[in-house]
Amino acid sequence: MQLPKNIQELGEIFRNAHCPELSEFKGEYLVDMLTLPSFKRISHRKFFYHEDAHVKGYNMFFTDIKWGSFFLEQGVCEGKNSVKAVIINYNIDGNLFITRGIRDYVRCIERGILYIGRFKYVLMGKLYFLGYFSLSKVR
Repeated sequence: MQLPKNIQELGEIFRNAHCPELSEFKGEYLVDMLTLPSFKRISHRKFFYHEDAHVKGYNMFFTDIKWGSFFLEQGVCEGKNSVKAVIINYNIDGNLFITRGIRDYVRCIERGILYIGRFKYVLMGKLYFLGYFSLSKVR
């Protein structure tokens, strides 16, 4: 499915998608920044794995550059139309200070295949919206 680049259309798709289960996230997903410069050329992916009843993961660039570990949690994407979402939370030990403020809010377009996310950043206790991205499962 080709997603639009228009913020209003992406917002509508995000609101109409459904909240995924944490257990849906396993393995490798391609990341496509939809409203920011894309990192597709550097093969941006997210890897998810299950450990001790939690879902965790990290980003990968090129073939072997690991960056930004995270954990998943259920939550709410606050805003004009608040919706339930899975939060990819980078606020963990081992991440750089600048990375720890990243919060991705993810909703499901097609279970196990395609997800849409809102990329937000926490600065001085307030969340700022930075753009949309998609996650596509690598088979």
